[in-house]
Amino acid sequence: MIQMSNIVNSVMTVGVDLKDSYTLFTPGPVDIPDEVFNATVEPLIHHRSSEFSDFLFLLAEKLRKILFTKKAHIYFFSSSGTGAMEAAFCNMLQKDDKPIIAVTGKFGERWVELARVYNIEPIVLEAAYGDTLNPARLDRALKKLSGTKVVFTTLTETSTGVVNDIKAYSEITHSYGGYLVVDGVAGISADYCPVDEWNIDVLVGASQKALMAPPGVSFLSVNERAYKRVMQSELPKYYFNLKMYDDFSRRGQTPFTPAICTLFGLNKGIDIILKRGVRENIKYHTEIAEYARNCVKEMGLDILPLRPSNALTVIRMQNNIDSSDVILKVKNRYRILLANGQKDLKGKIIRIGHMGNSDKKKLKRAFDALSEVLKDWRR
Repeated sequence: MIQMSNIVNSVMTVGVDLKDSYTLFTPGPVDIPDEVFNATVEPLIHHRSSEFSDFLFLLAEKLRKILFTKKAHIYFFSSSGTGAMEAAFCNMLQKDDKPIIAVTGKFGERWVELARVYNIEPIVLEAAYGDTLNPARLDRALKKLSGTKVVFTTLTETSTGVVNDIKAYSEITHSYGGYLVVDGVAGISADYCPVDEWNIDVLVGASQKALMAPPGVSFLSVNERAYKRVMQSELPKYYFNLKMYDDFSRRGQTPFTPAICTLFGLNKGIDIILKRGVRENIKYHTEIAEYARNCVKEMGLDILPLRPSNALTVIRMQNNIDSSDVILKVKNRYRILLANGQKDLKGKIIRIGHMGNSDKKKLKRAFDALSEVLKDWRR
């Protein structure tokens, strides 16, 4: 196997200066295990070969176990999670549809931005940053809506650290005969979200979060009910046309050249999770999240979301301290990178990712570093 140190040395020889490297505690991409990194530099296989088809069939079956589904259609894209979000959007809607979008942060707002691109007029239900959307609001909106009912929402909102009540959203949506589409990019494998049990019609995911792989691969889980609707979609699309992906997936391929190396890494990350056990992995993330929240309380700080995710911890800054300054000092002094807030929360919060390759020892190092830096403002 190729060692990471060898890769770093190789990079150095071509003029890339890695002296400014740091450990990632961001909510994606995440710090990845060496064995995942090593898998990404295994020899390539051709994407039209029988070897690749066997590999992709097996990867899809492993992913179904991660997602708690037995029969959902799995489609892989060489894109960020936003690409899979767009695929879900343009394949689940017709031009005259009026979808409901439940927004609890910046990534929920991305569904709204997609609607604008496709000239779709949505019904937008917004919660304050840090809050989850009350399911009763979704119920009232669905009750008023005529025609096909499609709801778009987010499992784990990484801009605020909140996790939404997807089970309740699903029960309400399906009571009106609707479809539920969930952006699960940040939550999959950290926050419990069983596709079959909760009857999630479409779930969006990506490689670079709790699945512990590098960025570059996203995917969709589509149940049979949503699949029938997808096959009738008439919104314009080319690269993200699921009818085309469906044809190729039947022979273990993708319609366009896939990110083979990242798929190798994703496969290894999933293997690590399966070896631990899918439910045990969720339990592990729950324990790590509780540890992180206790660290915040011991520092005398507050957590932003009322319903926090297992994937990350979001800390409110106090006394008008600019989180941008704190993050920069932690990075320069301790070679640890934390994440700032986005949009209106920039400079007001610190986001600490703890999914995938994280553990209590690593988190202690990060919180100790943060605590030391905050002393600069407390003197």
